[in-house]
Amino acid sequence: MTEPTVPSQSKTRRPLPETSGSTSTSQLPVRVGWQGAAGFALARYRRFTAVAALLALCVPQSTAQDDLFGDDLDALLGGADTDGGDGDSVLRDWKGFVLIKPRTYFEDRNGEKNDEQLLLEGELELEFRFGDRWSGYFRPRFLVDALDDDLHRFEPYEAYVTYAGDGWDLRAGQFVENWGIVDTYNPIDVINRRDFATDPLDADRLGEAGLRFRRTWEGSERVGEPTLSAYVLPVFRETLFAPDEQRLGFGTAAAPLVESGGFEPSGSDEVLYALRYQSTLNTSFANADVQLLGAHGPSRFPSFFTDGSGALFPAYFGATTVGAGFRAVPNEEVAGRFLSTLTLKAEVVHTDPSAFDGSPIASPEDFTSWVLGVDRSFYGIFGEQDEVTATVEYARETSTSDPASLLRPFRDDLILRALYEANDFARSSVELRALIDMDIDEQIYELIYETQLRSIDEDLKLTVQLQHIDAADPGQSFFGSLASLSSVAFGLRWDF
Repeated sequence: MTEPTVPSQSKTRRPLPETSGSTSTSQLPVRVGWQGAAGFALARYRRFTAVAALLALCVPQSTAQDDLFGDDLDALLGGADTDGGDGDSVLRDWKGFVLIKPRTYFEDRNGEKNDEQLLLEGELELEFRFGDRWSGYFRPRFLVDALDDDLHRFEPYEAYVTYAGDGWDLRAGQFVENWGIVDTYNPIDVINRRDFATDPLDADRLGEAGLRFRRTWEGSERVGEPTLSAYVLPVFRETLFAPDEQRLGFGTAAAPLVESGGFEPSGSDEVLYALRYQSTLNTSFANADVQLLGAHGPSRFPSFFTDGSGALFPAYFGATTVGAGFRAVPNEEVAGRFLSTLTLKAEVVHTDPSAFDGSPIASPEDFTSWVLGVDRSFYGIFGEQDEVTATVEYARETSTSDPASLLRPFRDDLILRALYEANDFARSSVELRALIDMDIDEQIYELIYETQLRSIDEDLKLTVQLQHIDAADPGQSFFGSLASLSSVAFGLRWDF
């Protein structure tokens, strides 16, 4: 999370439809039982295949494979490597997955929100090489809920080209940047917005469109590979939330979340500028990865406001952000044996918000977010090859007294995590995580079990996710609008 020289012209909110005291059946959320899953899934599958067929027809058959991919596509499908040394356009690598993930909630409310989900997801990664210096990357995806037609995602995560010079590169297109260092919450990750539709604890990073220029130097024995990256993202995109009919939706019948009626920047206010420095730092006490950052532009997470109808609207604001982060492993010779077994992590960011012209609410007060964490790994506890990684993190937000701070996540939270990796043939793992708000009565617990079903197919993976959210009262926290809920999800993922 340079002042614009052109006056901003912000988008206005669309008025809500007028409602009477009674609610017509056309206004009620559509509830679809499990028996309707096949129909919804088939409809989405037909739409997806129709689009794919249309794209295929747009490219002449004689040129689609021969000119762009040549014999390399056949080689990749056969498991062989390809050689792009001839300078022609070539598909270098590809992979992807398909996933089916039903989720059900232990408490069936039989109310305004759906009590089940059936998520169907697919993703493809294509890597291209256009000569010695040019490369490309395309990462399309689709996500639909077969039980709720309102939840669907078809926009690609990433689609960009990169030109590589001597010690520098330039990237143009839509891309995802992972700036995070700690595990659960990353205040320094101010580039990419998130999608909270399917998991509020581990929301997906969404692609941002723009330019990235990166310069890398050789470095020295003390400072390794210093890298400076500059970003210009001219197109503003809003954060995504689950539909109100979902149990993970932040709106209710009394206070619906109207994303399309919120306040967004426009014109020159849409542009985000950012600088990021990163390098390794080798000292006698510890070896560390270091990040420094600065950004100016629209916020990636909104504030919220209401109007006379009681509906909830997102309102985005400008923000100037500076911050830093590091990950360090102490050296045993200086720090001692115990400290050398730890990985120390920290992120700290100060945000100075500003309101855009025409904003319906005042900008939030300036605030500082920081996270401190420590990891330690233990080996051979339950078997000769297994590994257990224990993590303790504390996330805090300071200098906040305005109501807008109540709806920002991780204001005063203790985070505990344990990851068990069996390192067996099936690559089985168990992850336990607990988030405890130290200021209000709110706890979140999660268990994730993963294993490969190699007896069926070596690329088939089973995931079981148990999640319990004991949320605070609505309006007191980011998770308060979800109320208290417990769910279990089973995922079957096939990688190809």
